[in-house]
Order: sequence, then structure tokens, then C-alpha cells
Amino acid sequence: MVSADDGVNMLDYKDVVLYKNLVEQARDIILLISTDGKIVEANQAAVNAYGYSLNELRGMCIYDLRSPDTLSQVDDQIRMAQQKGILFRTFHVRRNGEQFPVEVNSQQVQLPEGEALLSIVRDITEAAALETLLRKSEEKYSVLNEELTAAYEELLASEEELRQQFDELLAREEIISRQNVILTSLHDTAVGLMHKIELDDLLAMIVSSATQLAGTPNGFLSLVDEAAGVFERKAAVGTCTQDITKRIKVTEGLLGRVYRTGKIAIVNDYNTWEHRLRHPFFDEVHYFVIIPLRRGSKVIGALGLAFAEQDKGLAEYEVALLQRFSDLAAIALDNATLVRSCKNELQERRQAEEALKISQSSNQALINAIPDPMFIIKHDGTFVDYKAGKEQLLMPPDCFLGRTVFELFPAETAAKMLQSIELVLANGDIQNFEYQLTVHGKVEHYEVRIIVSGEDEVLAINRNITDRKRMEERLEFLSLHDALTKVYNRAFFEDQMKRIQRLEDGSAGIIICDVDGLKMVNDTLGHMMGDQILQAVAGILASCCSSNDLIARIGGDEFAILLPGNSVKQIASCCQRVREKIDSYNAQNPTVPISLSMGFSACPEPPVDMDALLKQADDSMNREKLHRQKSTRSAIVKALVKALEARDYITEGHGDRLQDLIEAFADIVELPETSIADLRLLARFHDIGKVGIPDSILFKPSRLTEEEWVVMRQHCEIGYRIAVSAPDLVPIADWILKHQEWWNGQGYPLGLKGEAIPIECRMLSIVDAFDAMTSDRPYRQAMSKEDAIAELYRCAGRQFDPNLVDKFGILVQTF
Repeated sequence: MVSADDGVNMLDYKDVVLYKNLVEQARDIILLISTDGKIVEANQAAVNAYGYSLNELRGMCIYDLRSPDTLSQVDDQIRMAQQKGILFRTFHVRRNGEQFPVEVNSQQVQLPEGEALLSIVRDITEAAALETLLRKSEEKYSVLNEELTAAYEELLASEEELRQQFDELLAREEIISRQNVILTSLHDTAVGLMHKIELDDLLAMIVSSATQLAGTPNGFLSLVDEAAGVFERKAAVGTCTQDITKRIKVTEGLLGRVYRTGKIAIVNDYNTWEHRLRHPFFDEVHYFVIIPLRRGSKVIGALGLAFAEQDKGLAEYEVALLQRFSDLAAIALDNATLVRSCKNELQERRQAEEALKISQSSNQALINAIPDPMFIIKHDGTFVDYKAGKEQLLMPPDCFLGRTVFELFPAETAAKMLQSIELVLANGDIQNFEYQLTVHGKVEHYEVRIIVSGEDEVLAINRNITDRKRMEERLEFLSLHDALTKVYNRAFFEDQMKRIQRLEDGSAGIIICDVDGLKMVNDTLGHMMGDQILQAVAGILASCCSSNDLIARIGGDEFAILLPGNSVKQIASCCQRVREKIDSYNAQNPTVPISLSMGFSACPEPPVDMDALLKQADDSMNREKLHRQKSTRSAIVKALVKALEARDYITEGHGDRLQDLIEAFADIVELPETSIADLRLLARFHDIGKVGIPDSILFKPSRLTEEEWVVMRQHCEIGYRIAVSAPDLVPIADWILKHQEWWNGQGYPLGLKGEAIPIECRMLSIVDAFDAMTSDRPYRQAMSKEDAIAELYRCAGRQFDPNLVDKFGILVQTF
């Protein structure tokens, strides 16, 4: 008793089922046994071997098939099979009571109901007969030894006769010994072949085993390719590996003879054979034997063995054994081919099942991804099934089932839906239609898409398109209007100009308006403030025009008013109303005043040249803009300064102190007289950019967050943009940008360091810090001059220029 090969994997029950074809065609008995010894399943070979029907076998136990004297071994063998598999020999009993020897390979498998044993039972009657023959040969050999003893006594009488008998005995002993080796090798090889299921490994093993049995290093195996009409070499060893034996026609050489006759072909002297193949390789071959591989009467391949020794050959019994080996090899090849076919079929089936699962999953995912409710509707309009979507229906989906469209929808909508269903069923074309329902006092828009889903039924996908309809209306509005100001856009304005141009008796006027200083406002206070100004201008223009007038935004800061049928006097009056409205607006909003340059042109009599009229109005506006440009910028800057004062960032006391301190500081530092005026401006306007910082950040009583500091640090850049827009502040614009830089490079916005910072900015930072520390604040009292100077020295080399701090300390002592 031996354990099964550890390399044999445990089999799944599913695999056993899928190998059904292999099991039914196998020559060996295959039994599926439960852990308590009951036979669960058997193949046709078992029915043939035991003489019981399949149903009878299914009702039996393995104990019923064992010979009485081996029953005590069954439980131990079952246990070992469950643990690691087992291969052993025993005797089974047929229905007629006949015992026969078998070899059993038993392994554990997994059934849906639990664990079981899969046993492959091989009838080894022939092998046992061979073993019996071997034993008889050995017994005969023993008799011969006894005869030899007797012959030895006779040898005393006749030495020549004894020598002759001795030579016979040696020859017979060699034959028996060789037969014993060959039979043992044949048995072991046959067992090994039956356990090989990988085709390439099996082919190599067949050739290797055949050459070992024959006692030659040279051999090959070729299989028939019927489509090509050739023997194709699949495995070879020794000199047979040369390419000449790779592909040979089934009509040539010894292989051709074997293919035609189906019998072994032997050539004792290949070099003198008249049909030999001409190649240097064959010059070395003297004895050649080709053994057919047969499937029934059909030759499927051949084993070739070549001997280079002149006196070498095979005895008749050796050739017979090789033919039996070849038959076993053919069976093993069939088994391996069948296993490979089953594996391929299994793999294809699994791939198909996986593809089907993926497809079903994808389809289900696609259906689930559709947010709309879907209904199956019969040809008469009856709802028979549904899939609820994410959108809330007007009633539970179950309420639709069994009811018709006429019971659920207004008559007109129901009739339209039924007509669409009939069209879909008649020609297969997809039908779409829209309908409206009033839901909670509001009109909701729906779209139904109907497609064929059966012989007399359709799939209806219902979608709420209210948001889409509103978006379409919104897009239609935006196609004609400016999104920011809600007045008409340039495209619509030009269309109306062309329309009036075509009128034969028309008259019209045009007013062109340009918002002065809008870019400066955008650059300094941000585009949100600029947008507010544009919206205010649009509102003012609308309040000054009649319902027949057309107001449009035709550029970033340009508006146009088209006044059909108006006189010059009426148009001039409209312009005056606009100016008065702007003055009123500025009085109420002094922080960022509106300045509007206007020009107009009118053609009171036809024909009207609208392009010329537009150009005249634009030219008139540009002339006014030239006169207003400088004063507009000045007005905006003054308004910003007032806004800064209103926010308590430039008080008269603070500004005057800063100007006096920095002027005195300039004398100590010995700056030229020409710099004093600019320094005084810097002291007054260095924080002008803070008008662009929200009050929530400027006046926050607690510590600013990192995000708020990012906004606060922008005041330098905002101040710079204001300064470069105001001619009076242009000389100090760069200083305003850099007045928050630190001596050690940790300031902002540019991170300048040391003397790369303008000296005016370094001076201002010291003066501003000193004045802030020595002035009262709502949250603290003023520091003494001495404490303030000490703080400046503490921060010298980090925030402040240390040389300038020293000079400022001297100034404070004398100031």
C-alpha cells in the first residue's frame, strides 16, 4: 500500500461533472464514494466490469465489491485517501462471484453535499498474469538450477555435453532476466503514462521510456497531421533530433509503410534498404524499427527507434512488448487529448459564463443608471410593469399597474401616447413626445420615449424635463440679452438696426454711453464693484427711456440706446434725464461715483443710414470722453481717498504726524529736497489700497486667519494700481507697492530684502510703526516714546533697517 503522488491536486466536484465525457469514455473503472463507503456515482466501465447495473451500483457500498479477505483494510484506506490520496492493489468481486485483481487510485473531492472520494480502479488482470508468468519463469529458473546441479554430476561423465548445457542455461537466464526487466519497466512506464495529462510532457515521456525499454539512445515520436498529409515530429532524443525527421510525408520511408499497413516496420540494414531516405543522418543508422500508435485500426502516429550498432537489434518478444507499450502510449495520448479538450471546453465555458455575467451586470448597471421611471405598456395602453426611477412620481408606481393611459392622463395626452404606441408597434421606430401636467399649482414638463419591447408591448421612459425647458428659456433669453445687466446684447441691437434700416418711412436716433474709469475701478476695487457699476448704469438708462426704446450693452463698458421715431429734442432730453439720474446716484453713493460719457445722433426723416448714425453718435461720445477723462480719474481717486478717510485710515492727526515725522527723518538721513514732497504724499496715501479690502477683514477685532491675511496683503497691489491711475500719485506708486517689505525679506508682496527695498519704504515702515505705537487705539493705550524706540531696536535687523533705526532714535530724542 502506497500513498498517492503528492503532486496530484485535489479535484472540485464541478470539475468532475465537467469531465463527464472523459469519465464515460475512460477504460478504467471510476467510482465516486461517500465518506461512509457508499457508492454515489460510477461510469460505464464499472457497469461492464462488475456486472451490476448503474442503479444497482449506486445502492451498494465499496465493501460489497471487495473480496472478503481484504475487507479489514477498507477503513484505513478510506482514511488515507481523505488525508492525502492513496494508490494500492487489492481484489474486487464481480456479480458472478469472480475475484479479479485491481489497482486503485483514490483521492478526496468536494461535493455540494460534502466531501467524497474519487476512485479510479484499473483491472490489472493482464499485469497480474505477466507477474504470474514472471513467477513461473523464476520457478522454472529454480528447476533449471536443480537440473544444472544434476547436469554438473553428468558433466563429470561428459564435459562437452555439460558445457553445451551450461551455455544454453546462460542464454536462457539472460532472456529471462531481460524479460523481467522489460516487464517491470513496462508496468512502471504504463502507470506513469496514465497519470500524465499535459500533452508535451507525455510525448517526451513516451520517447524517453521507449528508448530505455529498447536500449538505444536514439528515438522519436511523430503524430499524423491528416490535413497536411505528413508525420510531424513532436518529441525526439539522440541523433533523431536532427531536422530531417521533423516532417515526413505519409507516403515516404518506413513511416509511410507503417501508416499504410498499421503494422510494425523493421529494417535490419537501413543503409542497403532500397526505400531509405537520403540524408547523412541515416548513414549512421543500421537497425531501424517503427512502431505504430493506433486508435482502433487507425494509425495516429509512430514511435521510431534507431540503432547505430551493426549487430544490435530487438528480439521478437521485445518487439511485441514495444507494441504493447505503443498501444498503452496511444491510450495515454487519447486521454491527454481528451483532458486538454475538456479543459479547453471548461475554460471557454467559464469565459462565456464570465462574459455573460459581465454583460448582465453591465446591462443592469446601465438600467440602474437611468434615473427615469420606466414602464411596460400593452398595445391598448395598459400598464403591466415598471422600474421606479430616482425621480418622485405623482403616485406610487403600483398604482399604475393594470390601469390605462386614459385613466391616468388627461384625454389629449392619453390619446397622443396611445397613438405613439401604435406607431411604434407598427413600424418599430422610436417615438418621442412631450406633455405638461400641473403639479402643486406649477406646470411641469415631461418627455416620453417609447420603444418596442415585445410583440404587443412597448417600453416607455418618462423624464421630467422642466429644468431643461427652463434652461432652454434661459438660453433663449441669454441669446438676446446681456447676462450681467439684463439689457439686450450687441447681436440683437445690430439686428434691430438692420430692421430699421429696411423701413422706408422710418426715423431713429442713437445714444452711445461709455462708463468712464471702469477699468480703474476693476483694477483697484475688483470686478465685483465694476459689475455693480454696470448694473447701476443699466438701471439708470432703463428708468430714463420709454418702452419703445431699445437699450443694449454693446461692449465691456459701452451701452447704446436705439430710439425709433424720436426727434433730436427728445433724444437730447433723454440724455439730460440720464445725467440727472447719475448725479442723484453719485450723491447717494459717493464712495465709487459713476461717470458716463454720452453722445447721440438722430435722423428724423427717411431714409435712415443706421451705420452712419451709429458712427456719428460714437464720435460725439468720444469727444465728450476726451474732455472728461482726466477729471474722471481724479474724481475716482478723490472718492477713494474719501472712502479711506471714512474708514478711519487717514485721519488728519495721523496723516499730519506721519508727514512731519518723515520730513524730519529725511533731513537726518540727508535725502535731497526734491524727495520731501513725494515722501509726504507717501505718508498720506501709502494705505490707499485698503479701500479694496472688505470691512469684515479691516475691522475684525480678533486675529486674522491665514486666508484673511492673503486678502489683507493685497492692499499694496491695489494701492499700486490706484496710484498708477492717478497722475498725482504716479511718482509714489512703486513705494506704495513695496512699503510692507521687511529688512530680512519676510515682508510682502515681493519678498524684497535689505537695500533692495527703496529707502523711502524703509523709512516709512519705521515712522508708521512708531506713530502707531505712540497713539491711542480702541483696544490699547499709547506707549511711551522710550518703549516705542526700544521696540524698534528689538525689531531692527528683522523688520527694520538697523542703520535707519539708529538715526530715527537720534531724531526722536531731539523731536
